[in-house]
Amino acid sequence: MLPVLTVDSDRCRRCYSCVRGCPAKAIRVREGHAEIIAERCVACGSCVRLCSQKVKKIVDNLPAVEAILREPDPVVMLAPSFAAAFLDARPGQIMAALRRCGFAGVYEVAFGADLVGEVYRRLYNEDPVRLLVTTPCPAAVLYIEKFGVDILPYLSPVLSPMAAMGKALKSRIRPGCHVVFAGPCTAKIQEIQEPDVSPWVDTAMTFEEVEQLIAQRGIDAKTLDDDEFDPPHSYLGGVFPLGGGLAKVADLPTDILQNSVHEVSGHTEFTDVVARLCRRVRDDDFDVLKTRFFDALFCEGCIDGPVMTHKESHLRRKERIVEYLRSRRPVSRATWESDMEGMKDLDLSRTYHPDPQLPVVPSEEEIRQVLIRTNKLTVEQELNCGACGYKSCREKAIAVCNGIAEVEMCLPYMIEKLQVTVNSLHQSYEQLADAQTQLVRSERLASMGQMAAGIAHEVNNPLGAVLIYAHLLREHSELSEEARRDIDTLIQEAVRCKTIVGGLLDFARQTKVIPAPVNLGELLEKAAETTRIQVRNLPIAIEVQASPDLPNAMIDRDQMLQVILNLMRNSVEAMPKGGTVSASAGWKESTGEFIVSVRDNGLGIPNELVEHIFNPFFSTKAVGKGTGLGLSICYGIVKMHRGQIRARNNTDGPGATFEIILPSSGSAGDQAI
Repeated sequence: MLPVLTVDSDRCRRCYSCVRGCPAKAIRVREGHAEIIAERCVACGSCVRLCSQKVKKIVDNLPAVEAILREPDPVVMLAPSFAAAFLDARPGQIMAALRRCGFAGVYEVAFGADLVGEVYRRLYNEDPVRLLVTTPCPAAVLYIEKFGVDILPYLSPVLSPMAAMGKALKSRIRPGCHVVFAGPCTAKIQEIQEPDVSPWVDTAMTFEEVEQLIAQRGIDAKTLDDDEFDPPHSYLGGVFPLGGGLAKVADLPTDILQNSVHEVSGHTEFTDVVARLCRRVRDDDFDVLKTRFFDALFCEGCIDGPVMTHKESHLRRKERIVEYLRSRRPVSRATWESDMEGMKDLDLSRTYHPDPQLPVVPSEEEIRQVLIRTNKLTVEQELNCGACGYKSCREKAIAVCNGIAEVEMCLPYMIEKLQVTVNSLHQSYEQLADAQTQLVRSERLASMGQMAAGIAHEVNNPLGAVLIYAHLLREHSELSEEARRDIDTLIQEAVRCKTIVGGLLDFARQTKVIPAPVNLGELLEKAAETTRIQVRNLPIAIEVQASPDLPNAMIDRDQMLQVILNLMRNSVEAMPKGGTVSASAGWKESTGEFIVSVRDNGLGIPNELVEHIFNPFFSTKAVGKGTGLGLSICYGIVKMHRGQIRARNNTDGPGATFEIILPSSGSAGDQAI
């Protein structure tokens, strides 16, 4: 059969509303785009109604309608729901407009509903215990042919009102005419391709296409006088598009306290009833079933068809149908019975063709592997939220195995994946910001180092001359004791200046790193021994922790020893009342890095100063107690080793921790600050 529905896949977005709404699960998702599986589709039009992007389209039927209008004696028949379909014009004006379009006759399908209603009444009365499922709804018939084959023998062998009216027109009322059907149903376009229907209806169009045809002809329907249908006229068939309409037309028992007749409307209830009936057939369990006649509609009445031309409520559409039936010119009972008598021997039977869409059930292992891919490792993690369009995670996993769904359709999984990506990006951003900060600091140190080297060179020589002459003066025998004390002060301050200049030279030096294998545990012990000697008279403990199997680091031993000594000395100075300095060395295998830390429980670092402590000449010590170059020198040495150094206040107690991260590759190079 030719397809009824198409999808513009390029414009399709990952909303999956069509997957959720398709009762036949006839939507395949590939690379995030929906496709219609023709062999599973029942042409119900749910996907058209649900698609917010309007990428699901109904085939264009107007070219076929235009071709019919060029044939001899073209006629159109309107589905009973037409009275609720057009807001801008009255039903009679729509009939008049269609005649202006070129149709030689305008007929009501409601008379065909009267014809099939009589057949259903006869079938029910002949065998009240016989199970019957009605067949006016082509989507319901297609669904049973594909997914409810077990109850196919119980489908009523009766043409739909559309096909019955088409057969009446071509065989009795107007032989030789060419028939166009207009209605709110996409499945009707599929139905006219059925072998039992195609001889009687030449083509079909939707109510939307009726409006388009009238507009293309330049006709303003609301300015026309009301027209009437061509005879024969219906009696009760006009209520057929309402829920329970068939039972009313066929004069079947509709008392709510009786169970023999049941109206099934809406695809959720319909598919559930079909599944239950199929189970009863397979289990041969019909004896307990009280209901024998199922009036089945895929929509909630034809007035809820997928291509009604407006968004009015179900109640308002029903009111429009009733208003039209009450306002139309009444047909006499006698005339109607005479018309019905003329069709008494019209054969309205039809056959059905099973087209079972058997499910392909993958192995349990294949299903489990798909669930694992979406982090559904246990049954409790299967949320069954339905966001993907499937009732359960397991059902969706089966669809993935069968190639009609994608793992990425799982919304919770994608949210988790997005969170991981966001966290990864956040970490990358932090690393980038840290690298940028370090780059700015390195550039600042490099420029200040050049300046410091120039200053130290210019100051060092005259400072040496000052010390030489100060010592010569001090040795002069005629100096008073007071003069000697003044010269001692001069020498002392000059020596301090020379120490500062020495620090400048250390800071500005262009020393190359010469890496060699060094055991960091032994290096820490060496620094600890030196520091213990310096604090032997103070209540300060120096502790070292390092794994005995710690691999060697490729570093410049002397320079790194200078860094650790400097950090330990700073920790000691931060504990004027005593405390503990803890030094440790470790290996982080996941990143291939050495971690060296020096921790104290002293005064800590004011939070607002943490980011400045590696800047040259920045010091938290009192004036005259430090040059502010020690940590800058440490920073430079660590950077020459292509490592990182950080400072932070302890969160689990007083004091601060300095942490050095060194690469394991021994790639420390000839880089200088």
